[in-house]
Amino acid sequence: MAAKFNFLSRTEPMKELNFGKLIDEFLAVKKMERRSPKTIEIYSQCLAQFRKWAEKREYTKFTPDIIREYIAYLTCEKEKWDDHPMSPTGKKGLSARTVNNNIRNLRVFFNHLVNERVISTSPMNNIKYQTQEKETFEIFKDEDVLKLLEAPNKRIYTGLRDYVMILVLCDTGCRIGELTNLKISDVDIRLRQITIRAETSKTKTARTIPISSITVKEIEKLINYMNVQPDDYLWLTQFGERYFADTFSKMLKKYAKKVGIKGVRVSPHTFRHFFAVKFLRQHGEPIALMRILGHTSLTMTEQYVRYAKKDLSEYHEVASPVTSLLDKGTQRKRGSVMLK
Repeated sequence: MAAKFNFLSRTEPMKELNFGKLIDEFLAVKKMERRSPKTIEIYSQCLAQFRKWAEKREYTKFTPDIIREYIAYLTCEKEKWDDHPMSPTGKKGLSARTVNNNIRNLRVFFNHLVNERVISTSPMNNIKYQTQEKETFEIFKDEDVLKLLEAPNKRIYTGLRDYVMILVLCDTGCRIGELTNLKISDVDIRLRQITIRAETSKTKTARTIPISSITVKEIEKLINYMNVQPDDYLWLTQFGERYFADTFSKMLKKYAKKVGIKGVRVSPHTFRHFFAVKFLRQHGEPIALMRILGHTSLTMTEQYVRYAKKDLSEYHEVASPVTSLLDKGTQRKRGSVMLK
């Protein structure tokens, strides 16, 4: 009698994973796919954080329940910015947006493991995203920016460099990675514009951004100060090495502390918000703002349009001619007559 076939169970035992090795292999694949350095860094940070959490609990197998436990940790227990010594807040629980970014990155990672046949099913399959509130953000007040521009010592090279970097952020709204990757050849002094190269852009699309005559003059002054070639990076340390985003971000916080800026997060990205809102306040067109910021659709730009409209409503409430004329609580103008 022929031996009977033993059917395999569809429910396979969850494998123990060499997490560190799998993360390294995943990042190597993403580099070969030519993902941007910033994207690779985000994947790396997200997975390192997840690995640290899992190893602390001695988890080597990952099920949907363990993923949900991790999401609960991010939502309720994880301290915001606890891995940034310069920016700890002491607040527990991450925003829905940040949690969703973690879910999205983990989904990409585990789908990669499925494609590589390391695991048969992703534990992320039935994990849902959290409901997000409408996008909110902080912007600098004008006096904050003026204080930050006064903070660097412009009589020395490093101070002048930081001053010009702040000017460029204010004048262009570019991303910090785009700023720190600028080369001398990306600056056109005559046409007063800078070029964001495709390989340094988040969207992998090159774009040209106009800059003011004031900013151009300061960039030209900085370049004349430096002994550099056109293919050199625009921002260098005092040792002639590349000046990276993290170092500049830390310097911004030092400048903010020096001049006493409080109540707003001081970061390069806050300048991007500042530029966008100021651009719209000065009657700039949303479609032009979209192109300058490098957004791929107006949907991304609309958050600034909504903010600017709200801001204008607040200004109108204070400055309305009708309010000033007819509101009984308004003080009379000098030279006016109060009728009884």
